[in-house]
Parts: sequence; structure tokens; C-alpha cells
Amino acid sequence: MAKKKSRNRASQPIITPSKPAALPIGAMLLAGMIGGVQAQNSATNTTKDSETTLPKITVKDKKDRESKSYQTEKSRIGKVNQEVKDIPQSITIVPEKLIHDRQADTFKEALRNVAAITFNAGEGGRIGDNITIRGYSAVGDLYLDGMRDLAQYNRETFNLEQIEVLKGAASMLYGRGSTGGLINQVSKSPVFYDKNEVKFTVGSNNYKRLTVDTNQVINDDVAIRLNAMKTDTDSFRNGVEQHRQGIAPSIKWRVGNKNEVQLSYFYLEEDNIPDFGVPYFRGAPVNVPVSNFYGLKSDYEQNRTKIATASYLHRFSNDTEVKTILRQGNYHRDLRVSVPRLSGNPTVLNDNTLVARNRSSRAANEDYLTSQTDFTTKLSGLGLKHQILAGIELSREKGSRWNNTSSAAQTPNTRLYYPDNNPILPANLDASFQVTGVVHYESLTTGIYAQDTIQFAKDWKVVLGARYDKFKATYDRPQPQGDLQRKDGVWSYRSGLLYQPTEAQTYYLAYGTSFSPSADLYSLDDRGANTPPEKNRNMELGAKWELLEGDLSFRSAIFRTEKTNERNTDLAVSIEQNLLSGKRHTDGIEFELNGRITPKWDIFAASAFMRANIDAATGQQANTLNKTPVNTPSYTHALWSTYKMGGGWKVGLGAERVGNRQVNTTNTTQLPAYTRYDGLVEYAYQQYSVKLNVFNLLNKDYYEGLYTGHTVPGTKRAAQVTFGVKF
Repeated sequence: MAKKKSRNRASQPIITPSKPAALPIGAMLLAGMIGGVQAQNSATNTTKDSETTLPKITVKDKKDRESKSYQTEKSRIGKVNQEVKDIPQSITIVPEKLIHDRQADTFKEALRNVAAITFNAGEGGRIGDNITIRGYSAVGDLYLDGMRDLAQYNRETFNLEQIEVLKGAASMLYGRGSTGGLINQVSKSPVFYDKNEVKFTVGSNNYKRLTVDTNQVINDDVAIRLNAMKTDTDSFRNGVEQHRQGIAPSIKWRVGNKNEVQLSYFYLEEDNIPDFGVPYFRGAPVNVPVSNFYGLKSDYEQNRTKIATASYLHRFSNDTEVKTILRQGNYHRDLRVSVPRLSGNPTVLNDNTLVARNRSSRAANEDYLTSQTDFTTKLSGLGLKHQILAGIELSREKGSRWNNTSSAAQTPNTRLYYPDNNPILPANLDASFQVTGVVHYESLTTGIYAQDTIQFAKDWKVVLGARYDKFKATYDRPQPQGDLQRKDGVWSYRSGLLYQPTEAQTYYLAYGTSFSPSADLYSLDDRGANTPPEKNRNMELGAKWELLEGDLSFRSAIFRTEKTNERNTDLAVSIEQNLLSGKRHTDGIEFELNGRITPKWDIFAASAFMRANIDAATGQQANTLNKTPVNTPSYTHALWSTYKMGGGWKVGLGAERVGNRQVNTTNTTQLPAYTRYDGLVEYAYQQYSVKLNVFNLLNKDYYEGLYTGHTVPGTKRAAQVTFGVKF
């Protein structure tokens, strides 16, 4: 196989000796390990010192987005800056270039490129991103720069460098959750070259969007960056609206040659009229125009997200470093929504059929404080090469949730075929809303972990890791319910065997575990307070190849993801706790191709074939035995490809295909399969560009967001034109 091409990257600064830096408290917890590493390598210190006493050399490399491909070679999703081929697990990385080309302005739109992912609709009062990976909910498995991002809100892409999806169990790296996988958002950060870009987009449904990305180098050691966004749009759904704005400033400075500090802040505000879709009839979405909206003009969804982050990196040498991150997040949400249901359980539908608007009104304030320290080093001994990771994570989550209930008359029904979203409401409806069911909660988490990647032969590596999490949650509930508390301590493991006979080939076998405590996701009842965590595991056999001299990456994997003790309810047998008697699994195979076929032709393609089954179920869930889990299609496919025509012109075409999905665990209602096609035409001249994106080219009706009582249609044909300038 041909030798891999050399990449054009910014050179890393050469480390020179300097006085020891003062470390934050989190980093000092691992300082004792450093002495052992340095002692073990004392025999080679003289040679290393002679290599690292050269003058500092900094090479600035400005690489425009258009010169990049859809291929990403390195990631920190494994908490180590490593090549993707060295991660013994399925991983998909959605780069900024792909997000830009597809005009994916939301987290959800960007994830359409990832196989084995499906989307859920709002569940009762739940809002925000609700995603399923390999048939398992990932609502609690969302991360921002490697730290948990739990709150319910609709995530944006204006400040994202890339999105990383790690498939399978990953509790050894990230703690609780991650049955089917986890999703990590990588924020844009300051770079050491000046760049400025402004984009303005207009389109169908009164779509308007303005984004600004500016980066300025203050001096050789300090750079600042600012990203900002304002978006307003209506919808093909008559009455739905979205209004959001955000800002994300950051600063990075290098203190000497060994230290790097970064401060960043993220603010996102939303004020929407939310969409809870259409109800079902006879096992399928009700047959009405997909533009029919059954909510009210007075419905609203208001979210505010504030995240402040400080990070400190200290390099002891080119191979040894410690990084500490401290983050404080505050989240507020307020929701008042109409959830549509057919009134009176009709047996036939006609012009007199009514839709009931079940009102759901909930709000919450949440605070999240966490610190994470990772120590990494490389060393050799007894003929073995080691890459060691050790870390500690401390977090505190606090918040309050409540309902807003009304004693006024119910919201009026509306006609199924001719809905009215602005009816005359009871005069005292808004004034009668009262706060009820207030729950205060607090959780404390301590996680300690370590991992070693050992090269024990020329072409062989083994990854061994373990983590211990101590999780405690308390819930203060309204009287006479009484307070609840739950404590858990759980070990998680990760292992992988890699065979890499050439630079372009990797074959691996992996096994990992994860756990899901009963008190997670801010919900706990009397039975759950006495129920131990669910346990999960993932087994995977995979291969990763680099083709066309490294310009194109291809991977495949065969996997089984299992939940070995799923919670089942049986009030007749166990009054005190839920039964951990359920089992289910997803078997599957995935393929992914990304990169550059020719200098003009880029491609990003992914496919997953899955077979999921509920293997054991008792109590109230007994009727789900041997059924297919909710929202787990037998296949998902995604394709996006662009071609540069010359003269500044570029065209692109994409397709998304999703199979039938079960709506409930008894498999009596399902969503039909769908295919959506998207297109792109772009012209660029010097620093100017104009781009046309068309979504759902064939204008097909389809349903994508899924919940047991309703489903949300996907977009009708829509066009957006983006004007961009760089300076």
C-alpha cells in the first residue's frame, strides 16, 4: 500500500526547560504520579534534554475551510489527543466543513450524517435535543468539550468546530450513561492567525440568519476569538416559530513555553413556539397535511444557557502533560405547550373529528459545577511502550423543577382537518397558572479513572482501562411525598486489542461497560430510590483503513450492545423497587467512508444495519417480550458528496434513508421509512461566496421525531441562500 501523504499542519512549539509552574488543585492531585514517571525515564533524560533545549520555533499555518476535506485524523474524545485509528471503538466525526456545506444550523441537522442515530419528539414536557443511538436513548449522553452537557435545550452549531460521536459503552471515560454511545461537541477556540468571516442567510419560511466568526492575534502568545449568531424563522408547520441568538467569546494565552490558559463563555437564548407534531390513528400518523399545526399561538418555549469554562494545560515534556478544566453552567427553561391527541378515541375520521390540546407547562433552573483533571504521558520499559491516562472528575448538579397548572377551563379543542391555532381562550387562563410540584435536587459525583495503551509487539497494542464512580442524589419533594436519596458506587471497564500491520490498516476487538443509575436525569420516585443501576456492555469487532495515500478513510464494525438488567415494573410482586429483570440487545454492522476521492471530489457516507430485540421482560412490561425496541430501525443510511466544477463553482448532493421505526414497545404503531434528498450549489470568488442549499429536493412528506403519543413531520422542500465574506 502506498505511503501516506504528509499533512500540512501547524508545528507544535518545541518544549524548553523552565521553572516549575504553579498548578491548580485538581492538577496537584496527580502530581505524585509525575515523579514516578520521571524517575523511570531518568536513564533517557540526558538524551531528551539535549533534544529539547533548542530555541522556541513557532510555525503559523492558516488553512482555509475549503482546502480541508471531510476527513478528521485526530480526536480527544478518548481523553488523549490521538489518531482516530488508535481508538478501538466506532467513532464518527462531523467536521466544520461538512456542517458548513450542508448548512446545518442546529445540532440535530448536523447529526443527519451519522449512521445508527434517530430522533425523538418532545416527551410530554421534555424539550430540546432528544436522540437515540443504536436503539438506546442518549438524552443524558451529550457533552461539550469532553464535559457533560445535560440540560434540555436545542443546541446550535455556530460555535462548533466539529461533533464527535463515540458508539458503544464509554462509562470508563465519561461516567454514567452511554449505553448506545455519546456525542461530544467541540467548540471553536482561538488560533494564532487572524481570520474574520461574516455570513448572512435568507430562505423559505421567512428564514434569516446572521453569523460572525472573528479571530485576532494580540501577540505571539495571546489570541482572542468571538463567535455570534442571530436566527429567526417560521416553519412549513403553520404557526411554529424559532428565534435564537448566541455569543461565544474566548481567549487563549501561552505562558512561557510549557503553559497554556484558555477562558471561554457561551450564551444561547431561545424563544420559540414549539412543535409537538400530530397524533396517531390506527397504528400510523394521522393522515392530514403535514402543515397542520395543533398548538396555540400563545404556546412558548424559552431557554437560556450560560456556560463559563477555564482550562489550564501544563507540559512537562513533549510526552507528558496535565490539563485541568473548570466549568460552571446555568440553564433556565420555561415551557407551555399544547400536546395533540385525538378527542374521544374515534373509530373513523371526518370533518367533525376533534383534536384535544393537552396542556403541559413546566419550568426549571439548573446549575452545574464540575472540574476535570487529566494526566497523560508516554514511557517505555521492559520492551513495552505505554501511553498512560489518569484522571479525576468532580461535579455538583443542583436545580429546581416545577409545573405550572391552571384551574381555568381547559384549552378548547380544534378540528382535525382545519385546525385553529389562535382561538378565543378562557379569559383567566394565563392568570390562573400556579406553580405546583416543586422538586429541588442535588447530585454529587466523584469519578477516578486510569487507562494504559500498551504496545507489546511491533504491530500490536492493547488498551486497558477502569473507572470508579461514586454517585449520590437527593430529592426534596413537596409534602406529603417526602424526600428521597440514592447512592451508588460502580466500576466501569474498557479494553481493546489493536493490530496495525501497516500505517494504513487497523483491526481491533473491543469490550466496554457502562451503567445508568436510577436517580440520573433528575427523576426519582419511591421505587427508583431503592433500585440499583442498570448495567450495559458493548462488544465490537472492527477495521479502519486509509485509502488513496491517506486521503480517504473507511471503517467497518460488527457490534452487539446489551442492557443486561433493564428496569421492569411489577406492582404485584415488588412494591418497594423496580425489578432489574429486563434484557435487550442491538446487533449491527456499520460502514463509513469520508475524505477526498480526488482533489475536487469530497464524500461523507455512512450506513448501519441493526437488529434489536427485547430478550426478557416481566411485570407490566411482559407484553414487550421479543418485540423491537422503540425508534430502532433496521437500517439508516446517509450520504453527502460535493464536486468542485472549476471557476469557483461547487455542487453537492445528499441523501438520508431511515427504515421503519416502532413507536411503542408493543409494536402496534410505527413510522414508515423515508428518504430525503438535499442539494447544494456554491460560487466563490476571492473572499466572497454565495451558496444555495435546498432541503428535501423532492418535497416528500415524512416523519422523523418520534414519541408514543405524537410524531413531528420533517421539513418540506425549503431553500436557503447564504452570502459570505472573509477578511
